Parts: sequence; C-alpha cells; structure tokens
Amino acid sequence: MLMRQSARARLLATTMILIPFASTPAFAQDVVAEAPADTPAQGEQTIVVTGSRIARLELESVSPVAVIGSVDLERDAAANIQDTLLELPQIVAGLSRSNSNFLTNGNGVATIDMRNLGPSRTLTLVNGRRFIAGTAGTSAVDINNIPTDFVQSVQIVTGGASAVYGSDAIAGVVNFVLKDSFDGIQIRAQTNLTQKGDNPRYLVSATAGTTFGADDRGSIMVNFTYDRDEGLYSRKRALSAEDCAGVVCGPASYSTFAPQGRFTFMDATGADRGGMFTFDRNNNVVQGFPIGFGYNRNAVRFISVPVERYLATAIGHFDLGSDAKLFAEVTYGKVKSNASLEAFALANTDVYDQSDANNLGIPITNPFIPASIAAIIAARNSDADATNDVAALSFRRRQNEVFDRSNRSARDTWRVATGIEGTFGNDYRYELSFVYGRLHDKTTSQDVNIARYRNALDAIRLPDGTIACRSASARAEGCAPINIFGYNTASAAASAYVANGADRTTDIVNEQQVVTASISGKPFALTSAGDVGFALGFEHRREKSVADFDILTNTGQNSSNLTADLTGKFHVSEVFGELSVPLIADTAGFRYLGLIGAVRYSEYSTVGGVLSWNAGAEWEPFDGLRLRGLYAVANRAPNVSELFAAPGETFAGVNDPCDGVTATSAQGGFGAACRAVPAIAAAIAANGVFRYTLADQQGINGFIGGNPNLREEKARTITLGAVFSPSGLRGFNATLDYYKINIKNGIGTVGRDTSIEQCLLTGNAAFCDNVIRNANTGLVITVNDRALNVAAQRTEGVDFSARYGTRLGLFGDDKVDFSINYTYVINALFQPNPVAPLEDFAGTVGFSKHRATARFGYSVDNFSMSWQTTYFSKARGLNDAPADPAVAALNFVKSRMYHDVQLRWDVGEQRRLGFYVGADNVFDRKPPYLPGTPFNTPTGTETAAGTYDPMGRRFYVGATVHF
Repeated sequence: MLMRQSARARLLATTMILIPFASTPAFAQDVVAEAPADTPAQGEQTIVVTGSRIARLELESVSPVAVIGSVDLERDAAANIQDTLLELPQIVAGLSRSNSNFLTNGNGVATIDMRNLGPSRTLTLVNGRRFIAGTAGTSAVDINNIPTDFVQSVQIVTGGASAVYGSDAIAGVVNFVLKDSFDGIQIRAQTNLTQKGDNPRYLVSATAGTTFGADDRGSIMVNFTYDRDEGLYSRKRALSAEDCAGVVCGPASYSTFAPQGRFTFMDATGADRGGMFTFDRNNNVVQGFPIGFGYNRNAVRFISVPVERYLATAIGHFDLGSDAKLFAEVTYGKVKSNASLEAFALANTDVYDQSDANNLGIPITNPFIPASIAAIIAARNSDADATNDVAALSFRRRQNEVFDRSNRSARDTWRVATGIEGTFGNDYRYELSFVYGRLHDKTTSQDVNIARYRNALDAIRLPDGTIACRSASARAEGCAPINIFGYNTASAAASAYVANGADRTTDIVNEQQVVTASISGKPFALTSAGDVGFALGFEHRREKSVADFDILTNTGQNSSNLTADLTGKFHVSEVFGELSVPLIADTAGFRYLGLIGAVRYSEYSTVGGVLSWNAGAEWEPFDGLRLRGLYAVANRAPNVSELFAAPGETFAGVNDPCDGVTATSAQGGFGAACRAVPAIAAAIAANGVFRYTLADQQGINGFIGGNPNLREEKARTITLGAVFSPSGLRGFNATLDYYKINIKNGIGTVGRDTSIEQCLLTGNAAFCDNVIRNANTGLVITVNDRALNVAAQRTEGVDFSARYGTRLGLFGDDKVDFSINYTYVINALFQPNPVAPLEDFAGTVGFSKHRATARFGYSVDNFSMSWQTTYFSKARGLNDAPADPAVAALNFVKSRMYHDVQLRWDVGEQRRLGFYVGADNVFDRKPPYLPGTPFNTPTGTETAAGTYDPMGRRFYVGATVHF
C-alpha cells in the first residue's frame, strides 16, 4: 500500500530492517456460494481455527477470525496470493512488487503487514507451522513461495496470539491451510494485460495427486507453478512519467546529476568559486546549468518491479493404522526480480575525501578539461587575485555509460515439514513435527571502485600526446583515464577499469529449525455445559541469518555506504498450554457461557525468559447472538538484525546545540545545560565562547547497528466483539469487533541529533549512552544510534464483517451471495522515543480511517459472476499542511473506489473444462498525485505502493482443465 513515506519511514524506523507496530482483525468472506439453501452458509463441520490449538467452530472463536476460501481465490484469479490478502481491510502490503524498487536487496519480496504494524509483528504459518523468513535478519515471510492453487483457505487471527503461537504474533497470525488430497490432474493457465497493452503477466499452474498402497493408505499431491510479471515502468503512466518537486513536474524538477555532468570551480579550501558549466547534446560547453539540462530519473524507474517465480510443492501422508499418520510437506521456490534505477549519481565528494587541496576534486591539470574552461582557469590563477584562484573542479555526473545501480535478485527457498499425528482414546489428538527451512538470496548490482575512479580522473598528457593515468602503478594494473566532460565521453576501457571487480553483492542465508510436540483433547466436564478442552505442548526453535557483503562494501571503497556483514543466531525453548472451560449452557439468558485462556513461557538464548498469556470469555445469551472478549499480553523478541547487525560507521553531520554558546547566551534553551558540562564551561571561561571548527564537525563519527542488549517488545491487547447468526435468516452471519493494541518497549532508534539534545536536557541514559564528548575539550566526538527499546505504539479501531448466501430459485438452481469487510481506524499512534510527540497517523495516506471490501456473487448452472468493490476513505498526506497553497491542496486525497469483475463458465456436467475472464479497476480509477518532495517519497513512487492503483484498468483471461 502506498503510504505517505515520511510516516511509513518513521514507523519502520522502529526496528532495523522490517520493523512493525501491532494489530487485531475481524473475520471475512468464505465459500458462501457453495452452501445449500437449507444449511448455514458456513456449514456445521468443526474446523481448527488458527487462533487456538483446540478444535472450535470458526464463528465460535473468541479471537476474531478472517477466512478466505478457495472460491474467493478463484474469483480473484490472483496469481500471487498477496493480491487477494490485500483486499482485506485489516492487511496492508509490507513489501511488494510495487514498493520495493528502491531496496538494495529484497526486490519483489511479498510480505504481510497487519494494521500497518509491520511484517515482523505478523506471524505467517503454513498448516499451522512456521515458515522460513524471506529477508535477512527478520521473521517476515516471503509469501511469493505460497502457490495460490495449492491453498484451501487462509485463516487470519489477531488479538494477542503470542500465547498460542509464540513471538512475532503481536499483530496476529496468517495461516495458509494447504489442500491435503487431490485425485487426478488439473492445469490452469492465465494471462493478464493492462488496457494500455503493458505490464503483461503469465501464469501456468499444474496440480496432480493420487492415492497409493493397500486400502489407499497413502496420498500424494504435487503442484508446479510458473508466474511471470513483466513489471511496469514509471514512464508508462502520465502521472509518474517525469520527476516532480511539489506541484512542478518536468524539466524544472529534473536531477542536476546529469549524464553530461555539472562542474564548478573550487579554491584550495574547497569553497565554491563559481564558474559553473555543463554541456549541450553536441558536447559544446554551456555556462551555468539551464533548465532542461537535467536528468529525468523517472524515465527508467519501475512503478512495479518484474517478478518471475518457479514454485514446486508436494504434500504426502501415509496412514500407519492405529489412528496414526505420517505426513510431509516439501516446498521449493525460485524467485527472480530486478530493480530499475537510473545510473549512479557520482560527485566529487564521493571520490575525494576533501582533506586537503589535493583531495578536493578533478585536478586542474586534467587534459580532458575543455580548452575554453582551461583558459579561464589559467587566467584566474595568473591575475594576482588569490580570491578567485581555482584549485580543482567539483562535479556532479550521472554515470550512464559507466554503471547503473539496478539490482538483480535471485532467491531460493527450501522448506520441509514432516512428522506424525494421530488420536488415541476417544478424546485426544497429538502431533510431533519437525520443520527445516533455508533461504539463499543473492543480489548483485554494478558499482565502481572509488580508488580506481580517483586514479582514472588524475590524468596527464604524455610526451607522445596520448592521455594516461598519472600513477605508474595504476597504469601497471590497467588504469585507463576517464573523461566525464560531456555526454558518453567515458571510454569503454575507462568504464571497465573503474568497475573491474566492483560489483556490489549481498549474499543472504537464513536457516530455521523447529521441533514441536503437542497434545489436545476434551477429557472431562466440569458442568453439564460441555467438556473442558485443553492443549499442551513444547517447541524448540533455532534461527540463523547471515548477510555477506562484498569486500568493497565492507571496506567502504565503492559508491555505497560502508556496511559490515550480518551474522547472528538464537534459539528458544517454549512450553505452552490452552484451556477452554464451558460453564453454563441451555439456561435462560445463558445459551452458553464459557472461559478460555492460554499461556506460553519462552526461554530465549538472547533475552531470557518471556511470558505471554491471554484470557477471555464468550457468552451466548440466546440463539443467534454470541458475545466475546479477550485480553492478551503478547511479546516479540528482537530478531537477528536488531540484535546482531554489526555497527556501521557513519560521519553524517550532526548538530551540537552547544556550538557557539557563551556565558550568557540562551542557545535555543540549551545554554544552561551546555554550561553545566565542565569542559564546555572551561572553554567559555578561556575563550568567551565554545566553538567547533569545520574539522571538528567533520570528525564526529558514530556507529549505527544492532544491540545485543535489547529486550522483548510487550503488547497489551483487548478485543470485544459480537457474532450475529439469526436462525430466522439462514445463510447470514456477521461480526462486530472492537480492538485496542498498546505496544511498549518498541525497538527503534532515537536519532543522533535527538540523542545530543535530550542528553543535555534530561540526562536520560537512553540518550546519554549514545553521546561521547571529549573530557578535556567538551567537543562531541562520537554519536551512536543503535537499536533501543524506546518506541511506543498504539492502535484502536472497529471491524465489521457480514456475509449472506442463499438459493434464489429464479432460474433453476441459481444462487446469490454477498460479503462485506469493513474497518474503522480510531487511531494509529506512534512515539519514536520517550520525548518525541505522540503522532496519530489515522486518516493519512496508507492509514485510511475507513476501508471496506464488498463482493457480490451470482451463479446459475455452469455460469457464475462476481463483482467486488474496494473502498478507501479520504486521507491527508501530511500532518502539517505545507506553506505553499498549491502543495497544500495536494495534502488532501479524495476517497477512492475500485471495482473488479469476473465471469466464469464451466463446460459440461463434470465441469472438467472451465473458462474465465475478468477486469480489475473496471472504471479505470486514477491514483492521486502524491509528489515526491512534500511527501518524502522517492521519485518514481508517486502513484505506487499499494493503497492506490497505479496501473489502471487490467484484463485477464484464463482456463482450467481437469483430467
């Protein structure tokens, strides 16, 4: 979902890579059209819902439950199941193909984010068991590896599920229930295309299954899925075709890092001495940098990255007799994707360290400098006026013919889940399982070796008239001088030299091992209301993550930031239990009254002991109305990245408010606090003022990374709700639920400037531990910004769901069904650190206060149709309106409705051949313009990232055949 990036960035900053917030959904549509008219739409069979290990009817769950059934998946014709999940108002996109173009790795990853609380706080399961994470150091699962045609249903539960399923379930649980039996062969093929003829997508899915052995004791089914999405360039849509700044789009907003270069004169101190120049298309020198000479970055960026998927999944089980069964699930996924970004924007400050006159920029002796510019430099350096001398040339240049910075990602995911399950006695069920998962993610992109680039810029003309690198040792290793003055001037040899061996690589390996043993049953009754249900279990889990970067990235010798490798692991042993206690049944005013509870104790190798629990009650005063409530204390242990990300050094500028303080100056309210520092007071006494030199400021370093001393996050959640299923309207049911989630000790960072300021004002160790001052001079020398338990978040709202299905009898056996899912967000509060203001994002872009999805379906004989409408209420882009009225007008986004339709026809009584056709965004609803600068979104994402459809009307056609 396209979120206002400033808001999203601040929320995601609460952890290291994919950090979250918390949640509690409701319940959604299921296979209503399949229900006969004389039975409830949901059916009467008992199913195990994700919110409990005790078997319960879906509508009797104390936790709100959303269920997406197989018919819903067919009606969406979704190639990627993430597209269907995003139709639920409780779920937004964490990472997706439409918001990952700007990532350095993880392009095209698809994760789930409940209530904008973050993918790492949403636990993703397959058949009730954990799945390997899809990004380095986190718990966020890449659901690209879930084959849509193998999914029987998706169950979504919130309300503090950590007590039942462990850490990462603060926001809730998404459980993909896979089909467990199939006889025959089914092939589905589908193609998608927009009305503009772009963004093609192709899907082929084949499923086969059979039974084997005596009495058909064994069963196996396999699925192979190939899915290719070609992606969509920003330039393909008018709204995102050009760079924008505020309300201005086009050449005036193009990047000044142009492919022909922009150059200025510098003196020996590094100060700008004017003389800016660039080049026209014929490489003639142009004074200044006129409008129209910049670079349109959006011309090469993606709104939606291409994703290619190869999935192979197999499920088998074998009945051992005596009520015992062996089972196994094997998953392999190969996912390829790539970003598309403009060639790298390189500046002299990236190549030279600015330490002295010899390390400022391009030497003025460079023979590629145009003759007219060389003449101006010579004149200025010989006119006896030292104030206009030129020591070097600064530059900004797009490296179009040298290297780009587009990523190419390939991810291999393996998962095996196996074990034994069964029953004994009349009331007990057991399971022993083992899960192993492994992800290998290799991402590469072009880059340059900065030392080589500096050598190539330091060129001289040899006596024979040829131009060569000045350094003899550089020439010996193949240095070719690089000419960056004008369009396409860098030679192939020079480009190859500066990029030789400099490809930036990220090699990620995640590994997971989980052993789980559980037993459940209903051993006895306390009252006549029914049997007590229980579940007990033990789980041991090991997680390891490694992100190995190339040597130039490790040492800061390429164009990227210096980044250390990530290596970390932890293990946890857990015991858990649940209890369901019926108290009263079939009594006036108490058709049913019962209590439920769950507790889990976890012993982590990192944070030690953690206790999660929940307690609730359900009361059915009369037939057709069930009231439910649940209070939960949930926990999330810090992930590998948050704990073990190696500190990376930064020299990014910080501001000490004490700079310039005197014996009497207020210094913006910091004066007294500054003077309370003995070394600063001594400096004022000696010099009258406490002052930084430029070298002092540039020398302030810091380290940003994980923190092995982090504690777990804790959330307290409340859900109160009602389920309506009136007997007088069979086939109808509805739920209404209130939720409130309050997270404390959230993992985040406070910011380096904030640490300096708040250390002075409060003396709080959370800030002062980050700041190191020289004891003698009082100067700040180091400011760190490592992960801390400093953030707080709270969200509150109401969910409503309803569905109805019945036979009409108008045309034979025709049926109709309707469903709606609605969420009202009361607030979505975020506080990044204890002294920051509490900010409410409810009603901002990506956090719509009102969101709903409604679907109408009709079927008769072999024909069916479906119409779905998705609604987002109006939203504001910023919390504070911009001063520019024209930009302020863009701060308010009108409500949006999107409509999708599908027609389906099955051939013959056996329905072995079926055809379907559909359209998404039927009325071609345009997205709002969300400009880059005031919204803090990267150029190229003005219309993308999920909330608003950037692609326009899309069509698809497909066929399914059964053998």
